Amino acid sequence: MATGIRASRREDVLRLLDESAQPQTVVALAERLGTHPNTVRLHLERLLADGLVERTVDDRGLPGRPAQLFGRVRQMDGTDSRRYRMLAEILVDALADQPEPTRAAEAAGRRWGRAEAERVSAENPVTGLFELLDRVGFGPRASEHPDTVDICHCPFLELAREQPDIVCSIHLGLMRGALQAWDADTSVARLERREHPDVCVAHLSSRVEVEESRLTA
Repeated sequence: MATGIRASRREDVLRLLDESAQPQTVVALAERLGTHPNTVRLHLERLLADGLVERTVDDRGLPGRPAQLFGRVRQMDGTDSRRYRMLAEILVDALADQPEPTRAAEAAGRRWGRAEAERVSAENPVTGLFELLDRVGFGPRASEHPDTVDICHCPFLELAREQPDIVCSIHLGLMRGALQAWDADTSVARLERREHPDVCVAHLSSRVEVEESRLTA
């Protein structure tokens, strides 16, 4: 019960600060709440630690020690739902407008892959690639063919259906960038979409062959 009372009083302090156009002193807040200044001070210290309140001093040059003032930290409301799909659509459209959209998309994917590679401890390139793809939600599965990797889940499926060249090029760049970051001899030659079963297949090849094919494409 005591914890609930403290939380409620802390919310009262926040409410008063929200309603106040100017920062408030501890004494002013205590008077409005009808409680002791020390009680208000304890709540303010907790709110300061939580980043909800900021402390300044009265700089009007009045005699005596400057009074401490407390105000609400003004920030965006973080409780509403996000619109990451909208952001993804905007970015994909921006890549599609580039002079060479698939190359731009792959380059973006490579940057993503190099960053993700730092989070994976790759004992060997193929194992590392499996771990990375699994971690970012692609559902990789070992294929019957040793030089292919089945990708069973697309975390951007709706966008991939709308802009397959762009989104798949990003995925291709992701894998190539990660393997490049690990200085692997292996790279991904191409991504193939198969409908039966419904998977994407990453065809592995030597990095030299892949780079040569990119230069001549």
